[in-house]
Parts: sequence; structure tokens; C-alpha cells
Amino acid sequence: MRDIAFIGVGTMAAEMVGRFVERGWMVHLLDPRPEATEPFQGLAGVSIYDTVGSLVQNADAVLLSLPTPAVLLEVSKQLSASGPLENPVTLINTSTSGLSATRTAAELITPGMAFIDAPVSGGKAGARRGTLTIMVSGPQEAVDRCAPVFEVIGQRVVYVGPQPGQAQVMKVANNILSLGALAATAEATALTSKAGIPLGVAIEALNVSSGRNSATSVKIPNHVLTGAFDFGFPVEGALKDVSLFTDAASELGLPSPVAQAVVACWQLAVDQGYGTQDCTRITTMYERMAGLGTEGADGRHE
Repeated sequence: MRDIAFIGVGTMAAEMVGRFVERGWMVHLLDPRPEATEPFQGLAGVSIYDTVGSLVQNADAVLLSLPTPAVLLEVSKQLSASGPLENPVTLINTSTSGLSATRTAAELITPGMAFIDAPVSGGKAGARRGTLTIMVSGPQEAVDRCAPVFEVIGQRVVYVGPQPGQAQVMKVANNILSLGALAATAEATALTSKAGIPLGVAIEALNVSSGRNSATSVKIPNHVLTGAFDFGFPVEGALKDVSLFTDAASELGLPSPVAQAVVACWQLAVDQGYGTQDCTRITTMYERMAGLGTEGADGRHE
């Protein structure tokens, strides 16, 4: 397996594409936004396509890195209509697309295609370093066949089951915890800042206490205290992901009061105008609601 295709070349996928290019793979790209593929124009081994049908004929595996469940379903329909394939193709859905849409997408594929559910965790930095965690579900044989692909982008592959959608459930469970921790930490540190405790001091205290989490240990030290706000995932994406958890909970008949509260936090951030900004900007929203202006208690500028 040496021909890899990407449908969707967004923030995370662009980093993954770069790793395959560096390792000499033949890389095939499709994205409706010219600016997404422009950095790869003219590179050796890279081909850029206008249609799904032409791209899928030239790849052993196709990574789907798509922004919403609706786009995944539309691309899956295009793939199913792409005609007979000369060689088998494995579709690897790295998007966070939720349980329902992923199940439907898997049902849409045609003979000659295998579908693997493989959402990733680790953010833009993990994609750049090739240290992503890949949660995988699907036929074991197809998953094993994609080991060379996973080795390029991930540090750990966790096989969670044979059914499409199971990896999505695992991913949204991870994201409700991760994004819930970020929202809760933003709220908690707005309180400590309001009391006059510098954010850096609060984070230091939390990180040696039982409140330590992925926001206190990574997101706020690396992307908020630095003033960069560059974790690489937008607020509207966070709202999408936590909403997919409550959708899956509803579909599987599980009450989700905590998740509903997390959704409300991220919905508020979108309503306050932060939708296209980095998810770490939720700390700015809480600071403003606390009346801390644009600097925060420790004089940290946006």
C-alpha cells in the first residue's frame, strides 16, 4: 500500500498529508477549497483532483477528513456512484462524524470498497508529529491491511470493535470529557481570576491537585498563557463534537445531563461570536463574562 488519497484537506488532514509526502508516498488530494490543496501543488508524488470518481480510481486507501456528518454522507454517495473499481479500495473515516451518519456512510459503499471507522485524537500538533491516537472499528482484516497508513499518522491504534460507528462512540466519549474539561476549567479559572489569582498561579495549583486535566496540563499552558490561542480546533467544531455525543446518547437511549450542560457551554460560546475562533478562546469568553476585560487577572493580553 503506497498510494494514499485524502478527501478533505483541512487543518488536521494537511498535517497528515505532509507526513505521507515526506515519506515518499503517492498522494492524491481532493478539496473543494483551492487554498486547502495549494500548499501541495507541484510537489513530487502529489496529484490533485476535481472529482471523487477520478481520485478513488487511483488509490489503495482513501482518508476521509470531513467537517460535518452531512458532508460525510454526501461524499459517501459520490463514492458509491463512482463506478466499478479496478482495484479494491479501503475508506478510512478519520472525521468525527457521529454514530448515525457513520453507520449510514458504511451502508452506502459499493462492492470493491471496505469501510473503516477511524476517528483520531491528538489535535493539530499530534497530526504534525505523527502521535495521534486512532480509535478504530470495522472488519479486522481491513484494519490490519491499513497498518502502514496508521503507522505514518499515529502513535497508538485502539481497536474497539467490528462495527462501523463504534469508534465514533468512543471518540465522542473522549471529546465530551476533553471539551467538558476545557469548558469547566475556563469557568473555574474565571472565578480564580476574579478573586485576583493570576491564571498561571491557578493552573500551577490545579496541576498539582485533583483538578488536573487536559485543559490545565496542555491547552491552557501551551495555548492560552502564551497568548497564542492556537490549539487548532474551532469553537464551532467543539460544539459539533459535543452535540454528537448527546445525539448518540439519545440514539442509544442514555440520559446525558452532564453532556447537555457541556453542549450549553459551547453553544453559548458560539452565540457570543467565538464560533470560528480557536476553542481555547472559551477562556476569553468566561473572562469577559467575569468582567475582567481583555487582559485577565494577570495582565495577559489576548
